Amino acid sequence: MISEEEKLSRQKAVKSAIDNNRLEGLEPSQVFIDIAQNWVNGSLTNDEFGRKVYEIHGLQFPR
Repeated sequence: MISEEEKLSRQKAVKSAIDNNRLEGLEPSQVFIDIAQNWVNGSLTNDEFGRKVYEIHGLQFPR
């Protein structure tokens, strides 16, 4: 379980990332949005979030 403060911080981070991509003309996939929302809600750790994002892009997560 994460604190409300952490949840708000994560929401801001995701919104900033999505907004920055949209400024570049890139629209995030629904899969990414779903993964990000799970991270915001505390269902995923930072590591799990990173691994899943790499995975959906066909990349190997750095060790």
